[in-house]
Amino acid sequence: MVHTAGDAPTGPAPKLRPRLSELAAQIAENAKLLEDYIESQGLPYPSFAPDGPEKFPLPPPSTPELEKLHAARSQVLSATSSLYDLTAGPRETLQWLVWGFNDTSTLHVIHHFKLAFLVPETGDISFDDLSKKSGISALKLRQVLRYAMVKHVFCEPRQGYVGHTAMSLLLREEGSAVDAWIGYNTQELCRTGPALLPSIEKFPTSEEVREAPWGVAFDGQGFFEYMDNNPESAKRFGVSMTMWSSGDGLKVAPLVEGYDWGKLPEGATIVDVGGATGFVSVEIAKANPSLKFIVEDIAPLSLEEGKKTLARDHPELVERFEYNHYDFFTEQPVKGADVYLIRFVLHDWPDKYVRQILKSQIPALKNGTKLILSDFVLPPANVLPYWDERTVRALDLIMLKAYNSNEREEGDWRRLLAEVDTRLRVDSITRPANSLLWIMEVTFVDE
Repeated sequence: MVHTAGDAPTGPAPKLRPRLSELAAQIAENAKLLEDYIESQGLPYPSFAPDGPEKFPLPPPSTPELEKLHAARSQVLSATSSLYDLTAGPRETLQWLVWGFNDTSTLHVIHHFKLAFLVPETGDISFDDLSKKSGISALKLRQVLRYAMVKHVFCEPRQGYVGHTAMSLLLREEGSAVDAWIGYNTQELCRTGPALLPSIEKFPTSEEVREAPWGVAFDGQGFFEYMDNNPESAKRFGVSMTMWSSGDGLKVAPLVEGYDWGKLPEGATIVDVGGATGFVSVEIAKANPSLKFIVEDIAPLSLEEGKKTLARDHPELVERFEYNHYDFFTEQPVKGADVYLIRFVLHDWPDKYVRQILKSQIPALKNGTKLILSDFVLPPANVLPYWDERTVRALDLIMLKAYNSNEREEGDWRRLLAEVDTRLRVDSITRPANSLLWIMEVTFVDE
């Protein structure tokens, strides 16, 4: 999908009167497509059982057939959700929707007391024995775990005993991305939920990170300040983010393949702003042997790790790389490079700070310099299938809760760039295949 000029697209009206039979038919038709493929390829069949696959067994959408199957899965998820809500009715749906905090609180208890480790990997354990091991009364364990079992986290294979499911087994992987994700969300991020209303009441128009719900929940500490002061939390957050970055939609390949790096001048220099270890630049460098890279980040440890990893894994690239300490709220010190790349950074910041980051790059730009922004671009309402819509709207809300920021629609990006400098020309806004991140190509025109 490519947009080159004009206003952001608008979405269709929502479909408010779906028919039960049509939704059920969509589910049956698409589920059969998925089932036939899984069985024909000898893939593990989806299951709640402990030996079930931890991910739905579809390879990445790398072929037209697999793209069709991923679309079928999305249809099943979306139609199933709509069918449930429609069949339950508005009153009953609201009645249970407001109890969503039960999901997080039970996972918090399970994670904090490491209950997944106290339940044997195979077989089962009685509530009484689990009580002795955990120090929690058998009654409270039944209350917490039987609710979790409704969500297929643990099961009760025989009355009064607890056994694992595929989901609860994932909670035994201490230090894993899943473990870190549950820990970060139940110990920190969940506290922004009750803080959302007080934050909006007290700071209804604020763009300050410290005045986000996170800041209200953590005694005025903004997200980044809190992480600086709590290294263990920062480490857990970093590990948890691999749940996102390891997914197909956030891999580097779409940026490498989805932008024409070959059109840059021979020996062109790319400045990777906020580039952490430079892992993105490394992938671009491997595919484009004439390009040179300057990786910038405020974290010395990230830069050192990047240098060490590059020398170990790709010694042939070392001469084409430079690593510099840089705070992107200050003037860009590398002048006249061909490209300034900012990937998956700006969505963490409110508009006033995004403008500051971008304005800090302007003094370094020359006529024709490319500013490549790789970030989320929110679609208009009602464009995505329901399940995908729910995901992006949840992510947008998390940006508000953690950073006082937001995911941005195409029109928002165009407005911000125009506010930063009228010499920034938006050439294209493109979403590569199989990518959640879009590519915005902007040229500095100073003639």
